[in-house]
Amino acid sequence: MLWKQLYLNHHGPIYPTQGKIDYQSLYERKAQLLQRWKRGTPIQLQTIIGHSDSIYCLQFDQTKIVTGSRDRTIKFWNPQTNKCTRTLTGHSASVLCLQYDQTILVTGSSDHTLLVWCLKTYKIMSCLRGHTSGVLDVCFNEKYIVSCSKDATIRIWDRNKYTLIKVLAGHRGPVNAIQLVQHRLVSASGDTFIKLWDIETGDCLRDFLGHAFGLACIRFDGKKIVSGSNDNKIKVWNADTGECILTCEGHTGLVRSLHFDKDKIVSGSYDQSIRVWNIHTGECIKTFSRCHTSWVFDVMFDETKIISTSQDQKILIMDFAYGIDTKNLIKS
Repeated sequence: MLWKQLYLNHHGPIYPTQGKIDYQSLYERKAQLLQRWKRGTPIQLQTIIGHSDSIYCLQFDQTKIVTGSRDRTIKFWNPQTNKCTRTLTGHSASVLCLQYDQTILVTGSSDHTLLVWCLKTYKIMSCLRGHTSGVLDVCFNEKYIVSCSKDATIRIWDRNKYTLIKVLAGHRGPVNAIQLVQHRLVSASGDTFIKLWDIETGDCLRDFLGHAFGLACIRFDGKKIVSGSNDNKIKVWNADTGECILTCEGHTGLVRSLHFDKDKIVSGSYDQSIRVWNIHTGECIKTFSRCHTSWVFDVMFDETKIISTSQDQKILIMDFAYGIDTKNLIKS
């Protein structure tokens, strides 16, 4: 039981499967995987091509990768074969943002609308109209769909009735990114402000000011806020106090996208690089400098891989677990 306890102490949850677990092997495989994240090598690089224009947004899980593009389509990809399994059309302009869960996919577009898709039938269930400019980001939970726009507003919609509940108007520039955790929403704008909102009341709870130029991306886990800006910097904030905990410097272009967990931040930039940062110290652990041949628009990671999309029309998969048995290491 020593290896099991060591694993739980150092690495957290074990994902159960059928059969007996060799905890020493599990610990060693996890250590190998973490070493690859630290060194950035060896990894397997795979490129998926299929969109006919810039790819603005992505989300993935173990069974699918979903992307939205300037070619006005949403595509589903099989991560085992890298083949396109489905293409959805419905927007009349670029697909700028998307989010899905088990039952629905919501997409936002330059055509000023949001489309709600059923993930069983892949049919459009509703079209949400109200924004007067492009929809730049979307997020949702079991009650609300929240969207933000170049029109400087945030709109909160009833997820089940598809009706508008309220409009949050506090930013003075395009609202480029949002993230929802329970009833609290963070928003990032070209006006250089980050705002924390209570979406039940519509009140702005706090402003976060520290970036020199407009914000491009934001992530929030309920405690920490991580933001990326046109000042080429990433900042980590305490959501409850408003304090800026640390600043990550190294990118030489706008930080367009980021994703984080308890240990690291992964960011994608207009400098065409993807960087991995230590979220506790702000140190840049690894720079992948020539992943894409143009601006990086979106980036997401899980325990074993980073997936990114770009203006170069490519989806890039960096697999850190290549050749490692990931049984019990990741959710299957």
